[in-house]
Amino acid sequence: MTAMRTRVSALLMCAWLPCCSLGDEYSTHALGADELIEELDEIVRIDGQGDDRRIVYRDEALLSEWYMRSWTLLPIRWGLAALFGRRARHALERPAAHVRAIVRELPYEAGDDLVAGAATTIRCGWLAELDANPHTRILALDGVARIVRQLGLTPFAGDFADLDAPLPAEERGRWRSALQNGRPRARGTVAPPAEYLEALASLTARSLPRWDARLLLVEDLTGLYLEEQDPAARRQVARALRAAIGHCARNLLLGAIRRRGPRAAFARSRRFAEVRLCALEQIRRLGGPRTVPLMLATMAASPEERSANFTGFDPDPYVLLRLIHYCGQLRGELAESVVRLPGREDWIATSPVEFLARMVFEEDAYYSKLRTPALIALTWSLGRERVDPDAKWVRQWLDGRDG
Repeated sequence: MTAMRTRVSALLMCAWLPCCSLGDEYSTHALGADELIEELDEIVRIDGQGDDRRIVYRDEALLSEWYMRSWTLLPIRWGLAALFGRRARHALERPAAHVRAIVRELPYEAGDDLVAGAATTIRCGWLAELDANPHTRILALDGVARIVRQLGLTPFAGDFADLDAPLPAEERGRWRSALQNGRPRARGTVAPPAEYLEALASLTARSLPRWDARLLLVEDLTGLYLEEQDPAARRQVARALRAAIGHCARNLLLGAIRRRGPRAAFARSRRFAEVRLCALEQIRRLGGPRTVPLMLATMAASPEERSANFTGFDPDPYVLLRLIHYCGQLRGELAESVVRLPGREDWIATSPVEFLARMVFEEDAYYSKLRTPALIALTWSLGRERVDPDAKWVRQWLDGRDG
């Protein structure tokens, strides 16, 4: 009787397994963070050097088998892996779609684990900076922002004037040498030297100037965290790694809306407007209302751009509408606050209420879809009792400020 039950169960299993194999080839729900990272690294390749780097997708990769991806087989998937193998080489008709499925799932699987969060930040960071597909960039930015929240980081805390003030090059070189000389495989059984611990704090006290250097620092500190065995030094490495992840996240989000630098064209392209909308939303969520003046300062056109007839903040009306919405939520001191970023002393500094007033006067009175929202937002921000569609009061208010 027992033998008969076993044969029946085996037959049912054999009949059921082929049906399951017809599932979604991009399903990743049953994979853990390590498996997702492993799969992502199999598909994505970074070609080139420096500013010529680009993302390349392999059309054939070593991927997890279908039974490793199925929730229904979760209790027995490792048994099936032992019998039939965990991975196999597969051809991918849409490798970019598979990568997007991984990036969508990976932050949730990483949770609040520091190593998995750092690995996710690195992968999402490369995609957010280099991928040509706006949807991929949006998922990557969302992924980094989720990691920041899950790790409890506050990348937009502190004085915004220090955001673009990196360590001098000579200091970076000195601290990097101290870090390499003090790491476990270099020092052996000797206790961590004081300069090594100081280097961990100093290298991450401020953001590194280049986006790739920030990602590579997270990667280096992740390896150091796994390598370090001294309890006190490991805690210091963890603090440095968390700070480096915060720097990466902040600069990735601000870089998506920044009007200068090697990738400034993305901040002016209508094709990447949804990427900028994503970045604006994540900055606002992570930093609160005080980030609104920072967004305006980051997105403002330079004097050279204005003289070349570039738009003041963004060419896309939906991005401008989002800025109007954010500015209209502010009142009092925050609505009047201005952020002045280093290196932009000759740029026009704009507060949220001044931005709204400018939108009222720069938009066409009859055809613009932004003028009325800006007028309503300014009315609310200034605490006026009713909305007056005649914009003369805005001019009077501005003249009173100038006087």
